[in-house]
Amino acid sequence: MPAKLPEWKDIPPVEGMPAGTAWNLWGEGDVLGALNMLTPENTVSAAKEIKSGRRVQLDLPMDVPKWPSFGRQQFAHQITFKPWSTQDIVHYNTQCSSQWDGFRHIAHPPTLKFYQGMEMGPYKEGKEPTRNGIHYWVEAGGIAGRGILLDWARWWVHAHPGQPLPNPCQSYGIPASELAETAKYQGTEIKQGDILIVRSGFLLWYNEAKDEDRKFFVAENEFKFIGVAPGQETKEWIWNNHFAAVAGDAVGFETCPVARDHNSLHQWLIPLAGIPIGELFNTEELAKVCEKEGRWSFFFTSAPINVPGGVASTPNAIAIF
Repeated sequence: MPAKLPEWKDIPPVEGMPAGTAWNLWGEGDVLGALNMLTPENTVSAAKEIKSGRRVQLDLPMDVPKWPSFGRQQFAHQITFKPWSTQDIVHYNTQCSSQWDGFRHIAHPPTLKFYQGMEMGPYKEGKEPTRNGIHYWVEAGGIAGRGILLDWARWWVHAHPGQPLPNPCQSYGIPASELAETAKYQGTEIKQGDILIVRSGFLLWYNEAKDEDRKFFVAENEFKFIGVAPGQETKEWIWNNHFAAVAGDAVGFETCPVARDHNSLHQWLIPLAGIPIGELFNTEELAKVCEKEGRWSFFFTSAPINVPGGVASTPNAIAIF
């Protein structure tokens, strides 16, 4: 890893690719991207966040949402009975609930290239490569470092007294400037290698909604959701803060429907910048504990599932205070 990471304007260019492509920064054949910042030294430093020992699991139940977005398969659970024992059989789309989007999830549309230039395919039967698979994150020791929650929903209530939170089931974009204001309001210092988690209030709505509203707004409402605003300002804010990964509590980390042009965060974060995206992280209990602790930083650990060539994974994530 470079001794010092460059600002956006100084990211070494990649021929034929747009500004902000970080392939040359991490080196040819790299499979970790921004996760390279999670060095042993970084882990030791992040462990200093453990003071009270409180733990918060950040995965939603795997059947939440009950009706996933984007036509994804519903979670299915079966218990089988044998003499003196029972066994589980589960079927699920790795993106039906809390998830990490890996580097095989999104290609850069104009070039149809995944991270580090991997071609889209199609692949011959039995010959699908494991390159860019999420198992490389496992082999690197998982994801462990300093996590920060930017509780934008809490900041909004402070900044707009008497006003309701924006409708989380509409295409509302949270500006990077307001995320910076949230960090300032909380007194949260952002450090290189942090795992960013944004609370938009989506799960606050979901937990209180009726089933018929959950089904319609999550699975059928033209996939309109609150999220971080796309665009150049957000890209530069994320990059210049040097986050190792970014995540949120909504269906998409960025505003949905996802932008289909150069403004898209997905089409930059995953294939070009090599920054993992987390979605539907369970931030409600986390927000409560942060407020009790009086701090919004913690030790963060996540163990993705070990599927060679995997596209995405449940986070299996824990925040430790």
